[in-house]
Amino acid sequence: MADEPQRGSRRRTRLYALTDGRTAAPHTVLTMDTTITAAVTEEDHDGLPTEWQAVLAMCPPPNGRAVAEIAARMGMRLTPMTLLLGELADRGLIHHRPPLEGAETTNVHLLMRIRDNLARI
Repeated sequence: MADEPQRGSRRRTRLYALTDGRTAAPHTVLTMDTTITAAVTEEDHDGLPTEWQAVLAMCPPPNGRAVAEIAARMGMRLTPMTLLLGELADRGLIHHRPPLEGAETTNVHLLMRIRDNLARI
């Protein structure tokens, strides 16, 4: 399978190169609604693969982004994205937290923000 072109003339890095050949992240379980935030500052992004830098840049603390939103913005399918994020989590580059509890989803303003952010994707 040949590398697929990414935006412009850049080539997309193969997934196994981004995850050191791993096909599963055994220590980190992520779902599509898990919230991801960067655990390192922008100064610490130097030397990291471009895709990792892009993920970290779009997930600033304290709010971060959901796994599904990151995948959509990066143009990746959900399963490869969870593997990539699992690798970042195992390396301590991101923090992850479970989705909101049932009581937290009754906040109408929060639900409207989520709807509006999804509409922008």
